[in-house]
Amino acid sequence: MRVIFKHTLTIFQVLLIAAMLSTSFMATQGFFNDLVTSKQYGLEIISLLSGVLFVAVLLFQREVIVTKTDLLVLLFAAWYVISELITSGNFSSIRLILFELFLWGLVYMIVRQFSGNSVFVWGVAIVWMAVVFLQSGLGLMQLYGLERSYHGLFRITGTFHNPGPFSGFVVSTLPLALGVICFIDVRREVMDSNRDIFLKWLNVDIPFFFIFRYLILTLAWITLVSILLVLPPAQSRAAWIAGIAGCLYVLTGHPALLAFKKNLIKKFLSFRKSLRVLLIIVIMLPLLTGGFGLYGMKKGSADGRLLIWQVTSQLIKQNPVTGHGTGAFKSLYMDEQANWFASGKGTEAQAMVAGSPEAPFNEPLKLWLEKGLIAILLAGGFLYLIFVTKSKAATPSHKLHRILKGALISIIVFSLFSYPFDISSFLLQLVIIVALLAEFNKPLFQMSGKKVLFFTLPFAIVLIVATTNYIPQRKAHYQAMQTWQEADRFYSYRSYNIAVEAYEEVFSILKTDGLFLQMYGKALNMNEQYQRSNKILAMAQQRYCSQIIQNTLGENHKVLGNYPAAEAAYINSSQMIPSSLLPKYLLAKLYAESGQEDKAKQTAEEILNSPVKVESSATREIMNEMEMLISQRK
Repeated sequence: MRVIFKHTLTIFQVLLIAAMLSTSFMATQGFFNDLVTSKQYGLEIISLLSGVLFVAVLLFQREVIVTKTDLLVLLFAAWYVISELITSGNFSSIRLILFELFLWGLVYMIVRQFSGNSVFVWGVAIVWMAVVFLQSGLGLMQLYGLERSYHGLFRITGTFHNPGPFSGFVVSTLPLALGVICFIDVRREVMDSNRDIFLKWLNVDIPFFFIFRYLILTLAWITLVSILLVLPPAQSRAAWIAGIAGCLYVLTGHPALLAFKKNLIKKFLSFRKSLRVLLIIVIMLPLLTGGFGLYGMKKGSADGRLLIWQVTSQLIKQNPVTGHGTGAFKSLYMDEQANWFASGKGTEAQAMVAGSPEAPFNEPLKLWLEKGLIAILLAGGFLYLIFVTKSKAATPSHKLHRILKGALISIIVFSLFSYPFDISSFLLQLVIIVALLAEFNKPLFQMSGKKVLFFTLPFAIVLIVATTNYIPQRKAHYQAMQTWQEADRFYSYRSYNIAVEAYEEVFSILKTDGLFLQMYGKALNMNEQYQRSNKILAMAQQRYCSQIIQNTLGENHKVLGNYPAAEAAYINSSQMIPSSLLPKYLLAKLYAESGQEDKAKQTAEEILNSPVKVESSATREIMNEMEMLISQRK
């Protein structure tokens, strides 16, 4: 009976993990930024439900094992809070930060609680492949027009907002599927198992584990094929690099290749030095050619990311050890990019690729910017423990050890070129893998008997109190997100007075969200409440930095007759993105209306001599108006 209960509990827990991973399919209409918000919403509900089971099992836990990885996770979470308290940025709500840590800590502990159970580990691997297979299938259906895409410019997005996150989500499973195919020996393993199912009416024994393992292999194959089919049309270079890196790591650990690798290295070292150098050049040439080919596929995008990394590094230099605080990138980046071009560091080529990014397209850089070098060292400690230190003795799930590490490599490599951890589905993948791999570390300390209760009981009480405290807060938050979506809809219908009322209704809940404040301030501007708009936009600037805020401030100040402030706002906006014509156009009109004829003519000529980044009816209209402005002043 006890064994049956244990297996039932494990299966139920696997189903809960499957439900968490399945939140990647959520694309509920009704929330603001629904493709991201709905996934987070679903994950929170399932995690809190899973937390009930976690607490129940925790109270009856007979043994607690803590590894070095567990300790580093705790230290990382502690530093995440401490860094926020010692920095003066205050770019994000401390309440939200604490909730995020609570949520992901709970997910980590839920997975970690069962990570020593081989049935659970294999169950997670199976549902992970199944979810990605379905997501890849959806992408293929979108490609052939059988399902709608969630972005007007791209045919393949899955249930994400563009092909980038979609590709990153599915490619993380490529090493997992490949590893299952390469490392599972069905024939040998089934011979070691004598658990068959006897069908009395047919008088036959069915080798259950033999069939089960073939089903796993079938799932791995169809997952692998579906990922390889959907990645090329998705055109994500980062996903290809991430997938190749993870798969190479898995393959280099295969027993059949280990001996070959040793012989190859031995043979290579036996050559003369000149011949070794020649071989290295021969190998590197196609790799470099492939690298330049990937760069050439989307040269503008690659150059834009290099600019983002350069500007971000300038912000890191200002506070390298402790960082600026959570949300610092959105709050500081555009002003720093304006400084970059105003100081003359930016080139003409960079001016043409500069944009208004929401993320630095490099998660380690973002972590360094926001949480400092200390957080980077802690994260490096995770990787050292997982990839360098020796694991404990083999377990029934030991074959998944290298496979999971391959999947982790794919996620990490993808994060070097994108922004996956802004989306809950990616963070869920990362937390699950780290929690599963933590089991393979040698124990730091362990408790058993009555000592466990003294440890788990206070822990369970804290979890219960935290959950009951956060549930009403999160309910109010998601209701506010629905109202925000309604306000945005009214704004798009040009019902500005109704939009302003909707924004005001949820202002007290969302007042720490910079994007919300920007949109609220813009709605007030369109409703001709210029003083109130300036007040809200001043709050927005503390947490968010964008051209829209500067352009709106400029317009508010111009209407109110404060021309110097309007001029400063437009100039700052034009320096943020030098190729953007709109702020220069608004500046020229400001000069013309305020009687500054020479400045108006000079700015108009600058616009006419500027290269046009994107030809459109709007840019042509701007050019025509500037030509008229110059002709009127001759």
